[in-house]
Amino acid sequence: MKKKILAVVVALAAFVGLFASQPVQKQSIQAAKTKQISVTYTLKDTTKAKNKQTLAKKTFKVKKGTTVFTVLKKAWKVNYTKSSYGVFITKIKGLGNEKKKLYWTYTVDGKMPKVAADKQKLTKNKSKVVFTLKKY
Repeated sequence: MKKKILAVVVALAAFVGLFASQPVQKQSIQAAKTKQISVTYTLKDTTKAKNKQTLAKKTFKVKKGTTVFTVLKKAWKVNYTKSSYGVFITKIKGLGNEKKKLYWTYTVDGKMPKVAADKQKLTKNKSKVVFTLKKY
């Protein structure tokens, strides 16, 4: 009698364990898919023409939470200095000149963040990051 009860309990545990693990696997696969987001980067130069001249444009698949600066460094050669506030970008693709007061600013989805690019995380799919060279 004890052997039959033990066999039933073991069979039930195996049955429940088998089906209980299925939704967890689906959830983890979906979570892995949602961790990747698409982000488009655009470089613009407003110093030479009245219209914003697009210099380059690239789209990337990145892990959600990646910083704006991390992707920028993968895309183009970037010169920068570090401070307690974060990075200060001096050149992208060799463009920028502190002596002539030419500096890079950036926006994410049309809004200028209040933090440096190495502190700004990308969280929204299909975000648009625009770096603009301006004279100040």
